[in-house]
Amino acid sequence: MNKEDRILSELQAKLDKEMEVINLTPREDFDYLSRADLQNILYGTFDEVSPIGFRNKIDSAILEHVPFLKLSVEYLKILKDLGTVKLTKRGNLPRKICFELYETGIIKEDFIEKGFIKLNKEGDTVAIQNVKIIGLLSGLTKKRKNEISLTSKGEKLLQDESGSDLLELIFRTNCQKFNLGYHDGYPQNVGIQDTFGFTLYLFLRYGSERRKVEFYTEKILTAFPILASHFEERWTSREDQFKGCYEVRVLERFLKYYNFIEYENKRSPLSSREPLDVKTTGVFREIFELKVDRFKFKKSGHWA
Repeated sequence: MNKEDRILSELQAKLDKEMEVINLTPREDFDYLSRADLQNILYGTFDEVSPIGFRNKIDSAILEHVPFLKLSVEYLKILKDLGTVKLTKRGNLPRKICFELYETGIIKEDFIEKGFIKLNKEGDTVAIQNVKIIGLLSGLTKKRKNEISLTSKGEKLLQDESGSDLLELIFRTNCQKFNLGYHDGYPQNVGIQDTFGFTLYLFLRYGSERRKVEFYTEKILTAFPILASHFEERWTSREDQFKGCYEVRVLERFLKYYNFIEYENKRSPLSSREPLDVKTTGVFREIFELKVDRFKFKKSGHWA
């Protein structure tokens, strides 16, 4: 190696070392995670490198307390029994199946229970729509010539008594492939779904205690301030609009459906929003965990 190449090599080694220090240094705006940990949480949320994820072993009895999983299983069983189901001209499930699923009482919807709307079709219930869409996105079901049926993958997972693989597939599809903003009027692509891994991390670290929803939305906006810019300054601040969007997409119509959070909205669905508390459930903590040995950052006094 000549002198010039040696100098360049030494310079590159120095730059690599400095970059490693930068990537592994805890940052206050990332809740004292390092860049490397945050990247793994965001882009490899459930992969081997991620410091968050599903527990290696999940008690099947716990899954009896996951409503969205139970509703999905009921839906898959109906498809298995019927073989194929002819959809309506608009591609919706027949009313009879919607009634059958809703009458299980597994997931109740405020607008229906409080009499604002009457269940007449698939579009009247968010949960049943989500079950159908996520079934298709996950490959548990298939749609051909306006008929929907169970796939071989769906049949196999439906027969698995443990249920953990089915839960993981449904949940991952829900947060990674399904559009969480499908039902609401907030702007699309506001980044809430892209940063969902950080939400899971925050709930795993802080969720065992009841806290204001703002505790989480402020931490998310501190880490990703650009998210607020997706909202226009109108009747309320961008930050408040982000919070409202977060409540609907992540809490009310996602994690609550899985019984992963205690978040009871006692207000009318048409009323204005007020500060609400949120706390993770025992079910959430039995299914997900912080995998502490996978963290790359150098721990500091801020980490407990």
